[in-house]
Amino acid sequence: MNHLKKLALALAVSSTVAITGCSNSSGSSAPSGETISGTASAPGGVIASLVQPTVFDIALNFVVSPVAAAITGLEPIEGAKVELIRVDDEGTQIGDVLTSTTTSVTGDYTLTLPENVNLAGNLIVRITGRNNQQLRAQVVEKNVDISPVSEFVLRKFIETGADLDQLIVTDVVKLSGRVEEFDMTAGANLDEMFDTLEREIGDFVENEVAVVAGGKGEAGTITGEYRSVAFALQLHDSDNNDPGTYAHDLWTNGFRFEDGGENIVNITLGYEDTVYGSMSGTSIANAPWLNHVAEFEEDIDETFSGRLTQSGILAVEGEFEEEIDDDTGWRWPAQTYSLVQAGERGLFINQPNEASVRYAVIDTNGDDEPDAVDPDQKLGDEVSRSFEIFARLPTNFKDSDLSGEFGRVYIASGINDGELRLTTEVNTLTFPGDGSFDYTEVSEGHGHEISLSATGPDYTPLTDPASSGTLVINSSGDITEISDEPADGFINDEGDFIAIWGGDGEFDSYSEADLTLMTKLAADGAPSVAGKQYRMQLVSMALGNQERFLLSSSKFNTFLEMSSETEGTVNGNILEIEKAGLAGQLSVSTDSVEDANAFVSIEPNGATTVTISDTDGSTTLDGFFNADATIGLFALRWAPTKGNPDELGLVILTETK
Repeated sequence: MNHLKKLALALAVSSTVAITGCSNSSGSSAPSGETISGTASAPGGVIASLVQPTVFDIALNFVVSPVAAAITGLEPIEGAKVELIRVDDEGTQIGDVLTSTTTSVTGDYTLTLPENVNLAGNLIVRITGRNNQQLRAQVVEKNVDISPVSEFVLRKFIETGADLDQLIVTDVVKLSGRVEEFDMTAGANLDEMFDTLEREIGDFVENEVAVVAGGKGEAGTITGEYRSVAFALQLHDSDNNDPGTYAHDLWTNGFRFEDGGENIVNITLGYEDTVYGSMSGTSIANAPWLNHVAEFEEDIDETFSGRLTQSGILAVEGEFEEEIDDDTGWRWPAQTYSLVQAGERGLFINQPNEASVRYAVIDTNGDDEPDAVDPDQKLGDEVSRSFEIFARLPTNFKDSDLSGEFGRVYIASGINDGELRLTTEVNTLTFPGDGSFDYTEVSEGHGHEISLSATGPDYTPLTDPASSGTLVINSSGDITEISDEPADGFINDEGDFIAIWGGDGEFDSYSEADLTLMTKLAADGAPSVAGKQYRMQLVSMALGNQERFLLSSSKFNTFLEMSSETEGTVNGNILEIEKAGLAGQLSVSTDSVEDANAFVSIEPNGATTVTISDTDGSTTLDGFFNADATIGLFALRWAPTKGNPDELGLVILTETK
């Protein structure tokens, strides 16, 4: 079992990558009077065509190189003026040029730091081309190369709103080194180079930059016993037009978070429980392989560390992963995985963009057992989009700790012989504090089901009548029964967040997986969202005509910014994985969202509807903000201007710090 994969700690972008080690950069300080030096390079050795990138098209290429990587195709910039300057947090020059020099015929340069000038994230070396276009690098070590990579990283810091002069220089050095190790080929000019950088490593750099710019948090504030639950939707293809796969995955883990000193969190994985279901074939009508697997693994005792930022991100660095079975091998490139904290509590949301490459395997030592992947025999690509929720558990839970009104958001996936289904529901539950609950009706417009069969897609509005029942929760916060039926779930230590999940199936017959998330609602008036910024974490699936599958997810820096209690704007990028037919080839594109208007309606208890419309149709988020509006849980549906919804999903909004 690949535990990093089940933690959803895997590839976050489609890429041709290999992380083979850490940067050799020392990151040592350079007091004024000492020299800094480096090499300036660009595609073709010129920067005249440098422009700010706007919309980036993403091409699918999941092949992972097994050898040391480098960016090829860059050439030295000869005879260019290199200026040393300070910039503000928007990248604008502050004051005069501090000193300057010129690059040699090999692109090399050397500068002496003026008196009282030390290394910093806002100290910049700059080359300016025609039309006042620039190529820059942060002076955070004595060896500073100026290249498209250094410019790209600086831009991401600026986009994030980082305090450049407060960045820890060694962290910037480490980030730059990791980016430079990606295996990429420069395009014909800088425009193409920046397109390549955004395509291959944009999401990776956004995650890394958010961690570097986030400051140091206090690990002791989040220690304790945790449970997690994850829900994933997947699409796989096979090269040479062989059968493809639609799948869902559900898993839950037990963790312990311990204080490792300052911002270091030591994390121990204790156990893992998994439900996986898939349909494979050339079409839904011809899908002879219907899989359902349930596994449980205990006493894993695997330990790794994370870094907690002051901005509320718990970052875990995964390693390059390779897994081999009897006839197939997989590779997952290394990545940093950012768990986003919801308010000042032990509650984190992870929404990674996973992918892996599938290979044939070979026997390299002559024992007739496969022991390595064959990089020359790529078999296909596998893409997964998931949510994983981590919650700190209580130590002495009592029924009286669960009281008040909760908003419920539900998502489910069903795979049957000849049909695929996705379902969402939104309603409320009330807990009086005695172990019972009242379940309100899932009313018209709050329950939706889309399906896909050999006859095409279908949509069904759903309702569910009100009911009541009981919930059994042990002292550790584990949910064990609902209305006398076995159940699995947890409540967090503050008694304001609940997760419940289920999976059922039979091999070669059917597979089902579902996830319920609930947050406690306001009891004394609508929560205020005006002036707040929310990180938008999104996963959705569209099922369309001609067996069209569209799996969408947000990149890390996708935000909803609320200008008032009723209006906001969405900015960011949505990754879209598409294939035509169950056996179709995966393709990837990016939908750039710029200042999309979001109209918000919030009821006194926090029940909320967010509507984002364009010329093609409307995206509706139906759900709830919690009492302090630090987190919002929503079911997503998209419908064309004329027609029924054909896309459903889940969105979690977390207030940024």
